[in-house]
Amino acid sequence: MGAPPSKLLADVVPVNSMSPSFPGSHEATYCLCTSGGGCRAFTHTLGVYRALHHMGVMGKLDAISSVSGGTWASSVYMFGKEFHGKPIDTERMLGDPTTPSELTLAKLREEVAPFAWGLAHENAQGRVQEFVGRVSDKDMWKRAVSKLVLEPFGLGNMDSYMAQNAVDVERIKAENPGLKDAVFQTPRADRPPLFVMNGALLAPTGYKVDEDNIVSFQMSPDYTGSPFFPMDCELGYSLAPLCLRPWPCRCALKTTVGGGMVETFAFGGTAPEGGVPGTQGKLPVGAPSKPFSLTTAVAISSFAPAVFAAYSYFTACTFNIHGQYWPVAGGKRPAGAKAREFQFGDGGNLDNSGLLPLLQRQAKNVIWIASSSDPLSQTYDFENATQHDFDPVVAGVVGQLYSAFGYAQRDPWGCYYGNNQVFKKSALLGVVQKLAKLKAEGRPSVIKEKLEVIPNYFWGIVGGYEINLVLIYLDVSMGFQQQLPEETQQEIAKGDEGTFANFPVYDTTNNNASLTLGLTGPQVNLLAAQGEYAVRQNADLIKELMGKRLS
Repeated sequence: MGAPPSKLLADVVPVNSMSPSFPGSHEATYCLCTSGGGCRAFTHTLGVYRALHHMGVMGKLDAISSVSGGTWASSVYMFGKEFHGKPIDTERMLGDPTTPSELTLAKLREEVAPFAWGLAHENAQGRVQEFVGRVSDKDMWKRAVSKLVLEPFGLGNMDSYMAQNAVDVERIKAENPGLKDAVFQTPRADRPPLFVMNGALLAPTGYKVDEDNIVSFQMSPDYTGSPFFPMDCELGYSLAPLCLRPWPCRCALKTTVGGGMVETFAFGGTAPEGGVPGTQGKLPVGAPSKPFSLTTAVAISSFAPAVFAAYSYFTACTFNIHGQYWPVAGGKRPAGAKAREFQFGDGGNLDNSGLLPLLQRQAKNVIWIASSSDPLSQTYDFENATQHDFDPVVAGVVGQLYSAFGYAQRDPWGCYYGNNQVFKKSALLGVVQKLAKLKAEGRPSVIKEKLEVIPNYFWGIVGGYEINLVLIYLDVSMGFQQQLPEETQQEIAKGDEGTFANFPVYDTTNNNASLTLGLTGPQVNLLAAQGEYAVRQNADLIKELMGKRLS
């Protein structure tokens, strides 16, 4: 293979308040978003996908938007064409449907579905230790995620590009002869046309991230970038502690961020010379030093520690994932800006639901898989709570939900949710009361709501319309547990001393001492079964949401 090209011809598309349309397959009406939550989110999503597939829903969706652990799951679902070198169909990938009464301990010890093979078999902590001294610190997370999630499906090549389909690969190579021998990975043809893996654009290297400068970074097989300009303004960054820049450079930075997308195969190089046209067009852009691979996208979407490492210049330079980023000029920010080295991080640091990127695309019908990190409070008085005194944090409501209704506050733990309101604040209490009532009755926490979308100028969400939403909220379902065999119920009742510690809301990491990022086979099988059960018990709500799409 010859030297890599210095320039690539690629589509560069402004997406801003004056030109809000997305390119390619990014228009979406019937959508699904699946949240972050590490191994818990991965496993819960597996069960939900299994049930939705057998209902015929997955093949009717326009889009999947995922975050962190939800991206682990969805990347396998979207791209997995083979397993351990052999072709695999969707039914085998997701595993056989389950019946709660048949889930004996012996049954739960059976091999997990291929979908979750890496989660139950790979020791990610051991893999990280294995890579120490062999790869750069910045690459260790990519390698670990590749082993944990992608390699069983032949998707771990970090030197491959992404594209939407084989036709696009042929076009890209024809327009860029320097890529004629390049390897491309494409999604399966029988999948939704739009797949958004959500990360966060943290800050330029050497600068601090905060709630008012962290922005959405959206990665798809066809296009990647940060759409819209937050508030149609420049963003400000202060210098990170321990920054060793020369004294004349030790000053705050104001710069334009956002504004559009570039074809993914060309992301990560220098900005086009002469700026960006006001309409869609092909431009010569600087080629990235390395391909923007599926592994890189999945790693960015799930690298939660990045936001903490970004607080210090030393840790940011040592551990974080970096890359060249430039805004797409247009709209109210017509002046271009040069490429800068930015830090990328977990989408859950900004929006852990994956819902807001769908609302940027004006999605009308959404299935929201919220793999919550905590169960709703058992002692909070939901029934008598009022708009005046309702406190979602004390009630145990997960941040990805309450922040969408404007309850978010500045969070010292790396979750910058203060700019995420898209629904009226007054609507949250009713939603949570319904979830709490279902939980108290032992039923799965699944509800269907029609909510008014309000404008959000930080995200570029126009609002002014209603969305139909089915929320699948992970929590304890005693109705599910009571259908399990007695021996399985007894094992759950052992709590931390048993096989299923923290079930069903497994810890995001370190649920098991020997598996930093993963779960045991029985843990995977049981949580996936509950996710599947929750969908089957609420099939009518999902059919109502999908309407004629399922007919």
